Amino acid sequence: MAANRQAPSILGFSPRPEWGPAAHRKALAGHLRRCRENVGLGPRQVARCIHTSEATISRMETGRTSFKPAEVEQLLDVYQVRDPRERARIADLVREAAQPEAWQPYANAAPVALRPLLAMEPAARRIISYEPQLVPGWLQTEEYAETVIRAVHPTKPAREINERVSLRMQRLQMLRRAESPPVLLAVMDSEVFRRPVGTPGVMYRQIKHLLALLEELPYQLHLQIASLAVGAAGAIGHPIVHLRFFTPEYLPDMVYLEQYEDAVYREKPAESERYLAILNNLCGVANPAEQTRALLEQALSAWSSQAV
Repeated sequence: MAANRQAPSILGFSPRPEWGPAAHRKALAGHLRRCRENVGLGPRQVARCIHTSEATISRMETGRTSFKPAEVEQLLDVYQVRDPRERARIADLVREAAQPEAWQPYANAAPVALRPLLAMEPAARRIISYEPQLVPGWLQTEEYAETVIRAVHPTKPAREINERVSLRMQRLQMLRRAESPPVLLAVMDSEVFRRPVGTPGVMYRQIKHLLALLEELPYQLHLQIASLAVGAAGAIGHPIVHLRFFTPEYLPDMVYLEQYEDAVYREKPAESERYLAILNNLCGVANPAEQTRALLEQALSAWSSQAV
């Protein structure tokens, strides 16, 4: 065993129930990996010490499994974590990590590819979203969401469609919470407001909803509209979501890249920074947020004559 350096500390990460269990699980997973590396042990050696498999240690260190309190206690003994405050904080994180995920009441309807984003977005400090085709899911009305979901899943039963709509409506609540709500910066192509989704009435009410949200959430919601004039900067064919968390030293940035009925996630710093640069460039060439209300009102006027 290598000489023990100063032990990593998790005391800077306090449990916050509103952030959800996935954030606590991921923070604890990274901390356990750092503790193992600090004492100079490999996953196979640790697995032997606590009579489990190397695969189990790997899943624990990537947050892809639940934590058993007894196993974590054994790991802390192996890692020579003796500070009672550290051990108490870790026990708190184990308990928080075991709570139900926000999407679990909608488990039958929550797309598997979307679940990591649903699980982690409540812990975000800032969310940057680019949407080239549609209003972002957080900001959709029920009828707009139902139209989109039915278009993508025309054979799904009505019950599942309704559950998916309910899940989508629930996601906005994180912006309304009293404790540490995230800030959402959403960039949409101008064509989003010209492309009919459902009837003209659906579009009219969707745009009114966005205007109402800007009034309701002036600090948490920032919208920008990118015109066709942005050229190559807007030539991104799929939605991108970049999450930055309140405690980046424990929770690295996450990038969600949507694909048809699938998604890719990027968490390596070089990758997340590359997508952040793309989004920052897009924000820089899109119409400023100060102009969004006027642009939405223009779009609303265009649909008003057709709305029922």
